[in-house]
Amino acid sequence: MDRLLNALINMGDLDDFAIGDTFIHRLHPIVKLVGSILMIISILSTYQMIELLVDMFIIFMIAYIAHISYRKFIKRGLIGLPLSLCLGLSFLIFNQQIVYYYGIRVSQGVILCLLIFVKTFLCLCVAYLLIATTSFDALASELIYLKVPAMFVLQLIMTYRYIFVFLNEAQIMSKSYLLRSPKSKAIELKDMGSFVGHLLIRSLNKSQSIYNCMKCRGFDMNKIYTNHQSFGLENVFLLMIIVAVIVLVKVVCL
Repeated sequence: MDRLLNALINMGDLDDFAIGDTFIHRLHPIVKLVGSILMIISILSTYQMIELLVDMFIIFMIAYIAHISYRKFIKRGLIGLPLSLCLGLSFLIFNQQIVYYYGIRVSQGVILCLLIFVKTFLCLCVAYLLIATTSFDALASELIYLKVPAMFVLQLIMTYRYIFVFLNEAQIMSKSYLLRSPKSKAIELKDMGSFVGHLLIRSLNKSQSIYNCMKCRGFDMNKIYTNHQSFGLENVFLLMIIVAVIVLVKVVCL
């Protein structure tokens, strides 16, 4: 229950932090969105550890400029550790070919395992940087301006907003369960299936009620998210700098 409460608090803090006043926060949302996408593509397309370390240095420098706590930053980046470890272990088991990597004789599975872990960590860090420095409403407005289908943007917004609904319902159900079972410190495994099923049904019903209320009050994607920020020449110049830095890092680290 405490973990769910902390998750709700952290989600709220993230929204509050997204309206900060640092240089990174003041950048145009499109610049940050395109820059994040390009950085993720650059990270996923490389097999050079040196290049990934340079990317990591750049990402952590941006986090420092944006006044983001390194502790929270690293914690969010490690969320994908279980999945990356599962994939990495499969390479360790099935790929035993010996290769030379930067002059070191090592198993190819070890290299791939390490690359998967570092890439997953960096991609999640980039995504967290984008969310932590840009409000979701600003991103939605720019996506609508860029003619992204309103239905797709709506799904993104509703998914993000309904996380709070989901966590709140989970907290209520967890509290009710523990009150009925005072000897239990957590939800028992035998009750987990029923708990998850009821949680899904309650969340769907609650989210549908919220959406119906929004529609009754005149909610329209194309009318509400119209707060587009003008995209001047300085933003084009910033995008060119971002592309130049990414290309320079790739050329130097080849």
